[in-house]
Amino acid sequence: MSGPLPSSNKPGGTPEPGLHSRREFLGRAAVATAATALGINARGQEASRLQPVSFMGRNYARASAYARSAGLSFKWTSPELATLTGPGVSILLDHDSRKIRINNIWVWLSAPVWLRDREAFIPLLDISKTVEPILSQRRSRQALRTICLDPGHGGEDTGKRDGNRNEKQYTLLLARDVGRLLGRAGFRVTYTRTSDRPVELSDRPLIAQRHKADLFLSLHYNGADVSSAFGAEVYCMTPAGTSSTNAGGEGADSPAYPGNRMDERNILLAYELQKLMVARLGRTDRGVRRARFAVLRDATMPAALIEAGFMSNPQEARWIYSSKDRALLAQAIVDAVRNFKKAISL
Repeated sequence: MSGPLPSSNKPGGTPEPGLHSRREFLGRAAVATAATALGINARGQEASRLQPVSFMGRNYARASAYARSAGLSFKWTSPELATLTGPGVSILLDHDSRKIRINNIWVWLSAPVWLRDREAFIPLLDISKTVEPILSQRRSRQALRTICLDPGHGGEDTGKRDGNRNEKQYTLLLARDVGRLLGRAGFRVTYTRTSDRPVELSDRPLIAQRHKADLFLSLHYNGADVSSAFGAEVYCMTPAGTSSTNAGGEGADSPAYPGNRMDERNILLAYELQKLMVARLGRTDRGVRRARFAVLRDATMPAALIEAGFMSNPQEARWIYSSKDRALLAQAIVDAVRNFKKAISL
């Protein structure tokens, strides 16, 4: 997917103010695989019980109060850094940053974290719409059998271009690899396109609905005006009443869309995808982000949009064009889907 250079705290992007290398001291923490092991399986309503504190027209919650309610420990590690930790859980908070680190993966919030008078404040909405769904999903007996793969672009819409190579070619190749592996894993697979043809953005989630898909994955590669940008990121639907990650504060008054019915599932799906792209492939972590892309906005099933690397970056372009590296990426995506299914299924 082509677009302006997103911000990043890595050398591959424009630094975000307030994000510094001091965060890198956190080692990898194992991701919690069972919320009951943490004693926090009933946290779905904790955000509504926390006393709100108003900052800049938004409701926040004290991180220490949330930690107590969730069975986590709150600790200051520096004047501008705080952590919430527990068995298998590590959350890093940084003053005036819209990114937090959950078990070594960056996740973007709707508003910045605030550290004031030896107290840390987290946007209340992000506790219920971001943190809790990642750490403690509500399980159900609803089947997850059919996956709709959406290779980005097609036809005259080439997507990002690199010489005679077009994004649309490589998203389709990736979709075929992912589809084969999903089929071997026992899933039913459907596609929004299987050849180089145009498909309207508004039609893509409708195709998923017609095929009764239980999950929707839109596959893309990134691009920037400079060759130094690199890394992977995954998008899911922006919660109602908040601004998307790259929107510069706009859209905060947006209503709910069909895609918001799956808010809790969307963020977990995006997180699992980002986690394995970073852990398995060594991709630079640009974070789990929010957007109101048409394919996410109108999806009636859990949905995520993957930006698996920059075609404008010479090193990442080599990975993208390599069938071997593409196969590794496809396996990471399939394993993330399997992890997601395990997390939400009874």
